[in-house]
Amino acid sequence: MKIFESIQIKNIEFKNRIVMAPMVNFGLPASPKGIISDGLLHHYLQRADAGIGLMILQSTSVTSSKNIDGRIGMYSDEHIVNIQKIAEACHKGGTKFFVQLAYPSIGYSRGDTINNFTEADLEKITDKFISAAERCKGAGCDGIELHGAHSFFLNMMASPLSNKRTDKYGGDINGRLLLVKNIIEGIKNFSNNNFIVSYRMGWNDNLDIDVQTAQALAAAGVEMLHVSSGIPVNRELRIPNEFMFNDIVYTGSEIKKHVSIPVIVVNNIRTLHRGNILLEDNLCDFAAYGRPFLADGSFALKSMKNYDYEPCFNCKECQWFVNGENCPAVKQMI
Repeated sequence: MKIFESIQIKNIEFKNRIVMAPMVNFGLPASPKGIISDGLLHHYLQRADAGIGLMILQSTSVTSSKNIDGRIGMYSDEHIVNIQKIAEACHKGGTKFFVQLAYPSIGYSRGDTINNFTEADLEKITDKFISAAERCKGAGCDGIELHGAHSFFLNMMASPLSNKRTDKYGGDINGRLLLVKNIIEGIKNFSNNNFIVSYRMGWNDNLDIDVQTAQALAAAGVEMLHVSSGIPVNRELRIPNEFMFNDIVYTGSEIKKHVSIPVIVVNNIRTLHRGNILLEDNLCDFAAYGRPFLADGSFALKSMKNYDYEPCFNCKECQWFVNGENCPAVKQMI
């Protein structure tokens, strides 16, 4: 199966194409000051040696001023120790490890705006992303993922639906992506062939803009794309009848056709068998899984014996948004 084949990006070799997607564990908040708590650390260490090609840590704040809801951070050297523990555990099991970096608390769906930030504000935010990425590299991470999806800050900067700025950070696609370009250039000053800059890209209101955005991101220096939902939060997309996945996966598969950098697809893929279909059809380079890894930390290992293993019950209201201990799939295994 192609999903078990290795792939090399720069000097980094991933042992397979299975990705544990970044997921905020709302029932396991960070300790004060954004430090990974003992419970959250245990959650990740349990999954570090679980047959995964790439683990991406949940959304991690680059600033203390916007760190809410018990989110973890990478804005202080205090955060490095526990991040390093996860990186070391992943490497011991042959798994590569990225941290997803975000400027939190700014969301399109909440009615927030990015249009009132001054150029000086955006320059400070740029520096915060670069500093956080440098800490990640120092902690032994294999790369970072810039969180530009799900209608949050970087997604809002990139989208013509939310970015109405009239300065150099607005206007055409080059202006809307200038902030990200500056972040990437700053990271490239200290990164090397053993550190990857990935970007979680949110969709736009049509596929043409999606493709243009993906190509512009690649030209700006993004080395991997992880395609997910964005702005608008919901959109109508005509999907061929024979395509057996949803609109988010379809968007990623279409982008894959137009860029030369590796593409991760995600959302309701559910099983390794289904993920392998996408890979065999050359519709992606990696298949990412979220809830299956929440439902069962050993999802990948068990799936190697049963390619159709599907631990998540697909509950209408996922308990992991409140307390993962109440997940019926987790309770079943206790």
